[in-house]
Amino acid sequence: MSKDPIKVYDARWEASEFNDEQVARLFEATFAYGRLLKVDTVTFARDARLAAGRVMGIGIDVAMRMGLRVFARMEPISTPHSYFQTHWISQQHPNCMGLTVTASHNPAAYVGVKFVIPPVQAIGQDCGPMGGLTKVRELYHSAEKFAEAPGGTLTLLDLDREYIDYSLKTAGLKPGDLEGITVVLDGFNGSCGPEMFRALQKAGVKVHALRLVPDGNFPTGSPNPTSQGKMEAAVALAKQVGAQAVIGVDGDGDRIVFGDSRGILTAGFAFVPILRQCLQAEGGSDAPAVLYDPKVSPLALAEWGKLGARPVLFRNGHSQIKEYMTRIGAIAAAEESGHYYHRLKLGDLTVSAENSLVTVLLFLAALKRQPGMMSELWSMQEKIFTTGEMNYQFADDMGRDGAMAAILSYFGGEGARQQSATDDGIDLQGTCLEKGVELNPGHVHLEDGWYSGYIRISTNEKSVLRSYFSAGDTTSGQRVEKIAREICEKQFGGKVVE
Repeated sequence: MSKDPIKVYDARWEASEFNDEQVARLFEATFAYGRLLKVDTVTFARDARLAAGRVMGIGIDVAMRMGLRVFARMEPISTPHSYFQTHWISQQHPNCMGLTVTASHNPAAYVGVKFVIPPVQAIGQDCGPMGGLTKVRELYHSAEKFAEAPGGTLTLLDLDREYIDYSLKTAGLKPGDLEGITVVLDGFNGSCGPEMFRALQKAGVKVHALRLVPDGNFPTGSPNPTSQGKMEAAVALAKQVGAQAVIGVDGDGDRIVFGDSRGILTAGFAFVPILRQCLQAEGGSDAPAVLYDPKVSPLALAEWGKLGARPVLFRNGHSQIKEYMTRIGAIAAAEESGHYYHRLKLGDLTVSAENSLVTVLLFLAALKRQPGMMSELWSMQEKIFTTGEMNYQFADDMGRDGAMAAILSYFGGEGARQQSATDDGIDLQGTCLEKGVELNPGHVHLEDGWYSGYIRISTNEKSVLRSYFSAGDTTSGQRVEKIAREICEKQFGGKVVE
């Protein structure tokens, strides 16, 4: 097997790339890795995409043959719900691995698997015991025949009520507490929409829903609310019905955007009220660490610092972020791509994980207490220019790498500082650019014409370069965007992709 489906953060592939035997081999390698960790139990969940049922069925069959105790949710649910499912089962069966069959926000043709090991710890490439998915890849390509074992059992799960009740309690809410709030919810035909709808209704929210029915065909395109223009219908509907907020969730529900009839907020500013709620729940903790990814605006980080948090730069990547959160005791994290992370406790087990219901409920609870909150957030955001994520696909990796090098060379030539690792030496999997920015906890100094950016190679798509810039004024921001686009398009023949 010369190729494999393992990526940096998870396993992901186009459904036609691998046959059933190869998919079964991936699960055999996964459970062989689990045996090394004394795993005796596995939970399964899947999102709504078309190939997810077939892949999860193969995984369950392999787990049963290898003697594992299996708990499975057959209907589509979100990835955060699946993490809760593993957290829940781990109370009784602590040696529990969790597998979620999903390809997140990717187009309908993709499928994949996200991995959690005891104690509800996400793994990735070179992330986790024995290298995490690096060890799974090694086993996948080995000549080893993985022994079957007796004793496999299967139990079907439905923890919707428990998940919603837990999320309300964690957000400090009771049923009906958010009465008077109206939102537009865009589910993008993914697996999260129905559970989000039920949770919001239980909290007392009036919900106007778009694309709520799970449909793995994703008839309006890839289920990514952060892509440019994807939230236009929701924003228009919010204006029509007078909704105070707009919420969009991606295909598996771990990517969220917030906005209102004025448009969509960037995650760094949307996180301000969420973080305020998290800090209040923490009590008197002295400047707790909160992780941010390289695309978060320096102005947003200054607002986090004013709240009493200590912003800590870290790389993109779900599993890596959650592992680092646990390592340094961070209470939360946010990525500009719309991913939010929390420190979550259930019983005696505390984990770092996503819970989109908690994130949304915290945001709306803040809005309930402070009706003018959205105007304050827009006042913050309107002080800066952002490009949004600019994604270009090239004819080959050579073209992609050449475009990245040319962008870095150009802005480096005009004095932009470049950073490719955190302060403690962890690779950022890309390069940060900053000119005219001086950032310290709780304080930021910005010179006229400042800009910041992040450029990286996509880990999940072929020959794709991703970049994102923010600036202190429109003129500076548009200049930076124009230069980056011209390098990608005119010099290296790149084509815009979602």
